[in-house]
Amino acid sequence: MRSAVFVFALMALAAPLAAQDAPVMRGTLRDSLGRPMPRVEVSHRQVRTLTDSAGNFRLQPVPTGRITVRFARDGALIGELEANITSDTTPSVQVEVVTERSEPRMLLGVVVDSSGTPMRNVTVELVTTLAESRTDSLGRFAFRDLPARRHLLRVRRVGYAPTFAAVDLTDSTARRARIVLRQFAGQNLGLVVVRAVRPTGRMRSFLLRAERTSGWGRILTESDIAARNPMRTTDIFQAIAGLRVNQDRFGRGVLTGRGGCLMAVFINGFPAPQLRGAGIDDMVNVLDLAGVEVYNSQAGVPMELTNGPPNMCGTVGIWTK
Repeated sequence: MRSAVFVFALMALAAPLAAQDAPVMRGTLRDSLGRPMPRVEVSHRQVRTLTDSAGNFRLQPVPTGRITVRFARDGALIGELEANITSDTTPSVQVEVVTERSEPRMLLGVVVDSSGTPMRNVTVELVTTLAESRTDSLGRFAFRDLPARRHLLRVRRVGYAPTFAAVDLTDSTARRARIVLRQFAGQNLGLVVVRAVRPTGRMRSFLLRAERTSGWGRILTESDIAARNPMRTTDIFQAIAGLRVNQDRFGRGVLTGRGGCLMAVFINGFPAPQLRGAGIDDMVNVLDLAGVEVYNSQAGVPMELTNGPPNMCGTVGIWTK
């Protein structure tokens, strides 16, 4: 994580803070060039808010004493601020944050079929930011102004198996990706014999956790999911204790924990923020599900499902085929 510089000033009011009023922290978040940083999550423990289009935020309530405020964008921690809140002198705090902002990244790519022929009109989704693009007549796509981090691509077209690809933009300002889509097999396979093998690849850790008879989380394997016969991805979570499926103001399904706070969601180990224009059903097709794990607290959350400050609400891991 890049270094961050924080400048803050405490503003005292003439009248002391009434005992029954909770202190409010107000501030502005901007980058090293003085530009406001919108839609950055500002949090202290379970109290959270987002900066507006001008980079302003209002965090309430905040306790008196020394507190740590965290700033995160797209699920990644970009900095922390420590402030001392005293009820007799600082009923409100004006915070100005200046963060080191790296040069925006660019991701270029092409989608081809198994013969190497470019494919047009293929949907390419950037799961980590919920941006979406479609390939042109030469199979090309592009994403610009991306944050420096690992990104997850989901590529799909009717008649072809959905494909995921990971791209690391932390050390390079531009990357090129070549993605191959393969058609669904149409022939009748007849009798299929399945033999158990030691799990490998990106789902190895998940399958090993699923084999355990005890643990902190609730784990559903592909066979568990099939037994529930879900129509949508969110149907899987309806009967899991401590987790609720709610709808936002646009009718999209979002996952919340106790108290209504948003769960942290990871798809194939990559953070997938819920408040960036799509719900769980938009991000993952129910037919693509290979496994699900739910943790209602910080206890027992595996390292591959952590990113930035811990989510006090809970964590959901979704694994695809």
